[in-house]
This record gives sequence, structure tokens and C-alpha cells, in this order.
Amino acid sequence: MRARRVRSEAGFSLVETVAAMGILAMAAIPLLQISSDATRNTAALETRLLARTVGENVMALAMVEPNVLDGGIQTGRQTQLGRQFAYSLTVVPAQPGGLQALEVQVHLEGEGTQVLSRLVSLKAVPLPLAPAEGEEGGTEGEGEPS
Repeated sequence: MRARRVRSEAGFSLVETVAAMGILAMAAIPLLQISSDATRNTAALETRLLARTVGENVMALAMVEPNVLDGGIQTGRQTQLGRQFAYSLTVVPAQPGGLQALEVQVHLEGEGTQVLSRLVSLKAVPLPLAPAEGEEGGTEGEGEPS
């Protein structure tokens, strides 16, 4: 008598493999969409961060300016990490001893006017210095013999 060989049925059939691949594909598509959305959002956040940096630079320069800023709108451009940003600095005129309102708006140059960053601040306008004693009308002791 011959011994019968029992064949092991290990592994997956073709139908099972195709079904598993279909389920995997259905699960992978939303994951790929989430990944691409996250990449797009990261790029937008990076652009906003760079625009904020431009706005902070412009505001800092305006705040450290020793002279009183003229009222009106000043515009300019700055480059951050190879991207061109356009900004506008709006200055509200103020009386000596008062506060001057400053507003900076930044947007990507050449891509419309969507404001990516907006900063607002107040700057003190100093009073003019009073003349020192004895400076007005000449100094004491001039022309008198000693």
C-alpha cells in the first residue's frame, strides 16, 4: 500500500488576495488625501509665518524711528526665503505728546491683495524739548565786566 500524501493548503487564494488589495486601496485613498491636505496647509502656514515676519520687521523699524513719522501710507517690498512680499504701513498723524497709530498689512506680491498678516500698534509722539535755562534771550553774564 502506498502512503497517501496530504497536500497542505497553506497561503491565500487569488480571490482572497484581490479582495485584500481592494480593501487596502479603499483605506489608503483617504490617507493619501489627508497627507496631501496636511502638506498644502503646512505650505500656507509657512507663507503666513513669513508674512508675519515681514510685518514685524516693518513695525519694528517704524517703532525705533527717532523722528515723528509722517501721516499717510507707505508701501514697500521685502523678500523672505525667496518669496516677495508687499507691505503697506499706514500712519495716523498725532499731536506732540499723543499717540500715533501704526498699521502694517502684508500680502504676497503678484498674487492679489489677500492680507496674510496685519499688525497694529501705537507709538508715543514725544513733546518737543523745552529750552534749557538761560538759553532764551541770551545768557546771563554776557557783556558784564568781571
